[in-house]
Amino acid sequence: MDYGGYEIANEEHHGLSNRQLGLIFGTAILGIFVVFALFIFPIKNLFPELITEQVTIVSKSDGQCVVNSQDHPRGISNCNYNVGDKLEITYKYGTSQIETHKKIN
Repeated sequence: MDYGGYEIANEEHHGLSNRQLGLIFGTAILGIFVVFALFIFPIKNLFPELITEQVTIVSKSDGQCVVNSQDHPRGISNCNYNVGDKLEITYKYGTSQIETHKKIN
């Protein structure tokens, strides 16, 4: 339209819509999470692997037995074994708690 020598054109919005900005922001957050999950804090650490090994009881005191595992000594409470008994223990890598234990010959 022409109003006194001035033409008024339909204004078009050339910026990003709120939906597009939200999508970009969400994708960026997801990307950051993936980088952290893969490189900074590996997902496999959330579910530690089970390790089974054979150990010997090295000491016992007040119902608590101590065995030397691959990474450090571990305790078994309410222990009904004797010093020198051989056990098969199972524990999660990176934890101190023994999940299962049984005497072996």
